[in-house]
Amino acid sequence: MVVPLGSAISAGLLAAGVCVLTGAAVGALGSRPVLHARGWSLTLTALGALLALVLTPSPAKYAVSALVTGSRTGSVPLAVLPLAAALVCAGATAAGVCALSSRRR
Repeated sequence: MVVPLGSAISAGLLAAGVCVLTGAAVGALGSRPVLHARGWSLTLTALGALLALVLTPSPAKYAVSALVTGSRTGSVPLAVLPLAAALVCAGATAAGVCALSSRRR
């Protein structure tokens, strides 16, 4: 089945946005205000990125799975709900890290 170009582009851009926001949240959790040791920071960020793509409640996994399923069936659903979840998750993580960085020196 062939997916129309417009819906494929919009679904791909939404999925990319979801993945970027999820990655930003994982990266913020592995940043300096949260973890001070470089080895732990890199290890836990890599583990968090892997888990963000594998675990079921992850918005990134849902968005990528929707793209794969859509390419098989010919109709790609837009990942609007995962985008909203990724926005909330990234915003909450950023707020938490900012609050933590103002307390730590």
